[in-house]
Amino acid sequence: MGFWESLASVISGAGWRLGVTIALGAAGAAGCGRRETPVAAGNRDQVLLRGNASEPESLDPYLVRGAVEWTIVGGLFEGLVVPDLATLEPRPGAAERWEISADGLRYVFHLRAGLTWSDGSPLTTRDFEYGARRLLAPRLGSAHSENTLVFVRGARDYQAGRNPDWRSVGVRALDERTLEMQLARPTPFFLSALYLFFPVPQAVVEKHAPMDERVNNWIRPGHLVGNGPFRLKAWRQGQGVVLEHNPRYWDAARVRLREVHFLPIENASTEENAFRTGQIHLTSAVPLSKLDVYAREQPEALRVVDDRGVYFYSLNVARPPLQDRRVRQALSLAIDRERLARQVLKGGRQPAGHFTPPGIGGYVARAHLTFDPAQARRRLAEVGGSLPALELLVDAREHHRVIAETVQEMWRQHLGLTVTLRQQETQVLNSAKRGMDFQMVRGSWNATTYQDPYYFLGAWQTGGLYNEARWSHAEFDRWIEATWTTDLAAREAAFQRAEAIFLEELPAIPLFFSTQTFLMSPAVQGWRPVPFADRRLKELWLAAPAGRGP
Repeated sequence: MGFWESLASVISGAGWRLGVTIALGAAGAAGCGRRETPVAAGNRDQVLLRGNASEPESLDPYLVRGAVEWTIVGGLFEGLVVPDLATLEPRPGAAERWEISADGLRYVFHLRAGLTWSDGSPLTTRDFEYGARRLLAPRLGSAHSENTLVFVRGARDYQAGRNPDWRSVGVRALDERTLEMQLARPTPFFLSALYLFFPVPQAVVEKHAPMDERVNNWIRPGHLVGNGPFRLKAWRQGQGVVLEHNPRYWDAARVRLREVHFLPIENASTEENAFRTGQIHLTSAVPLSKLDVYAREQPEALRVVDDRGVYFYSLNVARPPLQDRRVRQALSLAIDRERLARQVLKGGRQPAGHFTPPGIGGYVARAHLTFDPAQARRRLAEVGGSLPALELLVDAREHHRVIAETVQEMWRQHLGLTVTLRQQETQVLNSAKRGMDFQMVRGSWNATTYQDPYYFLGAWQTGGLYNEARWSHAEFDRWIEATWTTDLAAREAAFQRAEAIFLEELPAIPLFFSTQTFLMSPAVQGWRPVPFADRRLKELWLAAPAGRGP
């Protein structure tokens, strides 16, 4: 019987197989002569077991979109720079050092000596240049470029197909270890924007499909080649992803975890039960009904971290009745964000009266949304006083459903509006977004790279690949363009004007500023209370808590 076929235990109602953890438990029982939980066995063997919300949509570093994938991809690949685990400031990754020109337009990176891919082949700056060319390939359609290479000279025109000459793009391998990047304009946060820019092995990618083909088997086990602290050991639909230590990683001696198992547990209550019974070290979330319980009874297991993100509903502004901004305004005015965030969701979440989370790059929006049911009804009266039933598309997980049902009831109570909820698996939801197959859809963004308001507002420019509403507003675009200045006061004023327009037009309705809430075993070491520290797998290790070892 094979590895996966031996995984027979199923957690009821989860729709997934807890195979890896059961296998670990069995191995531990044999080794210790008594029943042992998978977590205890993992502690002994340095195998981290974590819930991962759902099945990864992809492991291609240029096609992934969400937290489900980023932690895995961050273990498989490493960029030129990485965030400091305590401060989030740029630190050397694959590049050991770099220089920046006085005018802020030229960056020169120097790779570490002797870098290799996980298959042992040499890794050079040409792999980074090829990665940049693939990331910007028009046919690949990577939205990932919006937060990384969009700031490079010529990148926008190349990706849009306006200039197909790669030589016009400011990315060049000068020699095997020296990479030059030239920017279109000074971008103080550019190094942080490179946190999610990774090299790609050309020979491996093109062995399976053309460079710009979205469906490519190079990301499958036995094919995928990376340069991160881990390599891909196994991935089976619905059963999880397994990463194993990469002995060819330049800093392999410091990587203490032997394996990391990602289990696609959609149901938050099932995931919490798996944590409580010693099946996993980490959850991806906490059931809303259990937040107060853990805060009161087991606070050492509960982690609540400001993840510098916003949760919102994107609106399809091309479809009636949502093409009328008065309708969008009425929907927003009827939402009591204070009650939603503080009474329903809790976990440190804050009501979002604007789109950009406060304090990002020192910026705090002055424009502010309000809860005003009477004004909401007046807005509707301007367009006829009633609306046809609308549909809201959300993920299948519990907290998305709770949020949607709360807002659905507010719209019913204050506007007499019928809203139907359509729950879908995350991959299906993302596909619907790409095809604009929705009226309203759940969205959430977190500042996983650079800490600047451009991360949140710049994405809504006309034609932006993260512009989920396909919204276009010429004046908004002009103010976003005006943020590219070294005059800090003028830049602040431009962001304020752009956000005010956004909140007037409302192509997306912000609901709350999010937090990362999850459960973590005290065995997990090396974690810091900063956003997404649990993604830095290289820094984590396991140590059995006193009195709890095998």
